[in-house]
Amino acid sequence: MKKGKTQYVRLKCSVCSHINYTTVRGTKAGAEKLALSKFCRTCKMHTDHNETKIK
Repeated sequence: MKKGKTQYVRLKCSVCSHINYTTVRGTKAGAEKLALSKFCRTCKMHTDHNETKIK
């Protein structure tokens, strides 16, 4: 079985812009950015976290 390419991304809180999580995702042509509901330690509530690239 052939493995596809993976990309490391950061998840940034949409409310306070604090980077809380790092995750791995597969790369596909035309794939949308990740948007997950995660717990933010700074806001102390569940908020949407959006994908940002690791520099």
